[in-house]
Amino acid sequence: MVLICKDMDISRTFYQELFDLTIELEIEGLTTFIGGISLWDRAFASGLLYKGAGISEPPERPAQEIYFDTDEIDAFFNKITSRGVRLLHPIENTPWQQRTVRFFDPDDHLIEVGESMEEVIRRIAREGHTPEEVADLTFMPVEIIREVLKQN
Repeated sequence: MVLICKDMDISRTFYQELFDLTIELEIEGLTTFIGGISLWDRAFASGLLYKGAGISEPPERPAQEIYFDTDEIDAFFNKITSRGVRLLHPIENTPWQQRTVRFFDPDDHLIEVGESMEEVIRRIAREGHTPEEVADLTFMPVEIIREVLKQN
């Protein structure tokens, strides 16, 4: 995945600090992190991809999002709000009981961070639900629920 960025320094710092990403390769106009996310300088990428057609702004409502998951959604939410990151919405529950937050990076790419489904399963089980009830609530097969709960 390659993200086109207005200011490489700001975007590089944003991804390194929020997601603890490690740089794998850094050359002029391109930063690649271990794990597959790359940042491309917008002016460089526009000239290469669109042959001098000019630089365009991101759409108001992006048609895609970047997804990460975490076992610590509340701590992550505190991290982004303490840094003043622009939110699309605070933590919300999905119909399958996953807690997620959506926000924008410095270039208005939409990012979603959700509670890992393993953590969703563990959280609901800690609330006293049976594996069958957890399966109903999360829309996941009961076999997966039992496997996750067995690992604890």
